[in-house]
Amino acid sequence: MSNQNIWVFFELSDGRPKRVCLEMMQKAKALAEGSSGKAAAVIIDPEPEEACKAAFENGADQVLIVRQKFFFESAAYILEKLAGKYEPKIVMIGATTEGRDLAASASARLHCGIASECTDVVITGSGVFWIRPSYDGRLNTNIGIEEAPMIGTFKPGIFKLEEPAAGRSGETVEEAIEVPAGILLTQLLGFTPDDELTKANIEDAEIIVAGGRGVGSKEGFGQLYELAAALGGSVGASRAAVDEGWIGKDYQIGITGKTVAPRLYIGFGISGALPHVNGIKESDIIVAVNTDPNAPIFGVANYGIVADLNVICPALTKKVKEMKG
Repeated sequence: MSNQNIWVFFELSDGRPKRVCLEMMQKAKALAEGSSGKAAAVIIDPEPEEACKAAFENGADQVLIVRQKFFFESAAYILEKLAGKYEPKIVMIGATTEGRDLAASASARLHCGIASECTDVVITGSGVFWIRPSYDGRLNTNIGIEEAPMIGTFKPGIFKLEEPAAGRSGETVEEAIEVPAGILLTQLLGFTPDDELTKANIEDAEIIVAGGRGVGSKEGFGQLYELAAALGGSVGASRAAVDEGWIGKDYQIGITGKTVAPRLYIGFGISGALPHVNGIKESDIIVAVNTDPNAPIFGVANYGIVADLNVICPALTKKVKEMKG
């Protein structure tokens, strides 16, 4: 029989956990506080110390460590063995490229249910319910999985990331798990950086300047890039702008794109359709610029400017540059 523990799988980049892991860890802690379970992080890496510290500071009561390199096939095997020994109730995994592969593989190995691309998970007296959007974000579907362990994946930016509790600590458990040679079917031979892909990594951006159909053209996005550069932020877009071909899909924000939670979001020429709003609602400050005073985005914006973006955007860029000297 499983216990009530909630696990978060920590995916690392250069030894540091990805933001989505910290978001899920804080959520797991909140869930564990309402039950008799613990919030635990699972870290598979030869040098897990930095990630372990981050896990505790973001709510982990326990950290399970396996000192091996990460490959999704071997990680799924390790999760199978760990889950067989410790019997967690819930396993939370980030809906990243590698996270999706891991979640699917682990689900098959554990013969357990999986709820993908969720926006929330709720524990009640009658069970665990995984909430995910449907009908392009206009409705939510509650998914119930009856048997544990159960796996859920979450996009970055779904849960608001609060300040970590510096110096917090907990229990560390190291496990030595040998992975049979036949398990690992792929091998990383090298890594080639992609500058364009790095720019599109908007999930971790602190500042986002986004454009919609109101920007008017691919060339119109040039002024958004200039403002984003001045602010030290990234550029995003609504689905409408992506569909027009003005910017790549990797920059799309919304339920059908990426969910973001920057400290500052500035939207130019974005009407505020529900799928896009659901993708930015955890932002600390939302600024909207639109010529239509009745644009729905003004209903969620902290600050609204009814004006032509071609006037406001260059003016903001000039002011930011002046302030920075």
